[in-house]
Amino acid sequence: MKQKLILALLITLVMATDLSAQGLLGLFGGGNDSKKPIRVQFIEGDENAAEEILLIRIKGVIQESDDEERMPFKMEKDQFESLKKDLEAARKRNAIKAILIEINSPGGEVTASDVMYHLIKRTREETKKPVVALIGTMGASGAYYVACAAEKILAHPTSIIGSIGVLMQAMNVQQLAEKIGFKAITLKSDKTPMKDVLSPFKEMSEQEKAMLLQIINGIYDRFVEIVSASRKIKKEDVIKIADGGIYSAEKAKELGLIDEIGYREDAMDEACTLAGIKSAALVKRVTRKSFSEIFAEINEVSSGIPALTSELRTLLQFGPTPVMMFK
Repeated sequence: MKQKLILALLITLVMATDLSAQGLLGLFGGGNDSKKPIRVQFIEGDENAAEEILLIRIKGVIQESDDEERMPFKMEKDQFESLKKDLEAARKRNAIKAILIEINSPGGEVTASDVMYHLIKRTREETKKPVVALIGTMGASGAYYVACAAEKILAHPTSIIGSIGVLMQAMNVQQLAEKIGFKAITLKSDKTPMKDVLSPFKEMSEQEKAMLLQIINGIYDRFVEIVSASRKIKKEDVIKIADGGIYSAEKAKELGLIDEIGYREDAMDEACTLAGIKSAALVKRVTRKSFSEIFAEINEVSSGIPALTSELRTLLQFGPTPVMMFK
């Protein structure tokens, strides 16, 4: 019933706006975005200030969207596209003097987290505009990895921080399959004995385990190096606390994982200090929303479906496949 109501609202929206072919193309995300003016909306701070701080939000499980599976009625927002557009606005809008990234995420895919980190860090280095990260309820694993792209990291007094490590999980149902009389048949070349690594229908060999651990440890080392460079902590000291454990904001500050404990206004003050300005207006990027974005926002307001579908898609898409996670 709810889905029918949402569909009816969207159809009404299209009819009410009397879209032309060109307008309809724009509604579904087409057209040349590069020529659109960058518009922002005031959120809080000094509304009369000439300088601005751009607010970027990163929340939920960090994962890369599949372009081939995109539909006009997506259930969740595209994290990467949104981040890229926000960072592009920070590059092009002269009034924006700093970036505030609010993070509330348990982490996510390894490569997705690394790409987000790279995009933010590159923007910061190329524009010379300071970036401040503010961790909300949670900034763990891949989310903390992303936060390390910021010049300063703050966290709320009740934030959960850390979980520095890499995880790979798979199910083994060999004994269950034998009990119910189910037998899997796998054909592979003699030259590719590792081809069915982490198959749920056989035990992992020591060679397979060694191969996967080599990859996991390599990515773990990269995580440690990024934390060490970002937080200016010796690598050996990072390793001592990078055991997958989580920390309170107070403990994280003591360990050097964050700079300060505070709220949005404290993060804004820090951003102003780094940018060399006295005050600023906190703004967010505003664009003409695509149909998929409207649909995603309706779902976001009405229920927790996006988070659920995100988790389910990950399980269904990668269930039998080894996927490394910062989570």
